Amino acid sequence: VIDLKSKSKNLAIPLNRISKSILEKYDYNLPSITNQKMNEYIKEVFKELKFTDEIKKTMKYGDELVDQKAEFWTRISSHTARRSFITIMKNKRVPDKVIMSYTGHTSLEVFNAYYRPSEEDKINYMNEVFK
Repeated sequence: VIDLKSKSKNLAIPLNRISKSILEKYDYNLPSITNQKMNEYIKEVFKELKFTDEIKKTMKYGDELVDQKAEFWTRISSHTARRSFITIMKNKRVPDKVIMSYTGHTSLEVFNAYYRPSEEDKINYMNEVFK
């Protein structure tokens, strides 16, 4: 896989059975799609599946915090999948360096910004350590 940001860095990513079946379906020649179009399709699917719960996002404008509310499907994007992938892998205790080799991150600081443990995860980790 070629890293789209650097255009030169090749990433070696082992395929799971789902990824492999998708690549085989397209004879390893995936159709080209822009990020914008992919995000439109993702939103369309999530809207159709009724992911309409209202969520709150707090934005900072200067010194002021402003809460913005929107339906979940309007906030979903391919970048959400990137954050979810990293969080799932970290929750499965895959070492950071291994995950970073899949995502193309070179900075641990930037990589760690993608990890967002849920409140449930935090409780589970605490309970696991102090059994």
